[in-house]
Amino acid sequence: MKNETFAPLVSIVIPVYNGANYMREAIDSALAQTYKNKEIIVVNDGSSDNGQTERIAKEYGDKIRYICKENGGVSTALNTGIKNMKGEYFSWLSHDDVYMPDKIEKQVKALSKLEDKTTLVCCNYVHIDKDSNLIGSMPNVELEDVKLLSWEQMLLDLFRSGPVNGCALLIKKTVFDEVGLFDESLRFYQDGFMWYKIFMAKYAVLSIPDICVKGRIHGKQLTQTGQSLFRKDCEAMSYIMIPQLSNVSTAEHNFLMAYIKYNAKYGNANIVKTACTQAKKTELISIKDSAVINLLSVYAIIRPAIRRIYYTVGRGINTV
Repeated sequence: MKNETFAPLVSIVIPVYNGANYMREAIDSALAQTYKNKEIIVVNDGSSDNGQTERIAKEYGDKIRYICKENGGVSTALNTGIKNMKGEYFSWLSHDDVYMPDKIEKQVKALSKLEDKTTLVCCNYVHIDKDSNLIGSMPNVELEDVKLLSWEQMLLDLFRSGPVNGCALLIKKTVFDEVGLFDESLRFYQDGFMWYKIFMAKYAVLSIPDICVKGRIHGKQLTQTGQSLFRKDCEAMSYIMIPQLSNVSTAEHNFLMAYIKYNAKYGNANIVKTACTQAKKTELISIKDSAVINLLSVYAIIRPAIRRIYYTVGRGINTV
């Protein structure tokens, strides 16, 4: 039943971990939210910018809560924000991204119509470049296209399409009480591992089509420069994920096979080998699956070159 009085305190956490570029735009977009029952927490993760991050943050006075800590990575900054938040719901805003003014309002309104208030809410997003220009065209949005997605659907999609954009989510704080905080040993894929833990804990996601976030793409962000960290994190997570996925996989929902194909596509050969051995033991792999895995492994060899061309030619961004 719709609850018109549902207006929880929402904590917008902005981790700043590689300088103050774009930070002011992010903070301004958080302050401009039409949803009023909010707090804004800026966490300076030891940015090495001669104090620029701190100077900008302190210009906002008591409009934001500012926390400065030693550099420890994105996970530590997010965890610091979660530990210090007073709100009932958590909303992540990367310091180089931007919220649309009604991001939080639309997500809270959508959640108010659900009985289960622990359901995550995910909005749509677009990409902008280093100068805040829209990349590509604004997609058409059918506002009635709201979907309640099961944890099974989300887990399969995590391996088929990659991690959900964390800035597009609204998450009840009690979810972290159950699944734990972001893994601080991971320096690249901490978000993907968090979503994995949440979906494995069987939380559903309400997907709303509204475009509420502008995600910035530029050459200095970790997603463009940290491919070696990505592989290292994938290897570390595999020791946990392979046995867990094997235990919950069935013929209908073969999570382990989706995980194997994901790692094959990205050239994580050791993970593919170990996971395939487990899949054979539990009869979760077919001859057709093996053929697809081999094709994806070949694709993984040429994928870096395709990726460089895509970003350099299509988006004007130099990658490594």
